Amino acid sequence: MNKYLKGYLIGKAIEITVAGTAVMVAKHKGLIDAEMHPNFKEDTFTENQKRAKRKRLAR
Repeated sequence: MNKYLKGYLIGKAIEITVAGTAVMVAKHKGLIDAEMHPNFKEDTFTENQKRAKRKRLAR
C-alpha cells in the first residue's frame, strides 16, 4: 500500500472519530436531540422579544 494512501486513510479515520465524539458530546449536553435536530425552538427569538418588551413597559 502506498504510504500516501495509508496516511490519507489514517487521517480520514481520525476525522471520523473526532466528528463522532463531537456528536456524542453534543447529545450528552442536550445541544441536539436523538434525531440530530438542534434543540432550539424557532419562536424562541420572538418570545425573548416579547419578554424584553414587557420588561421595558414595566419600568
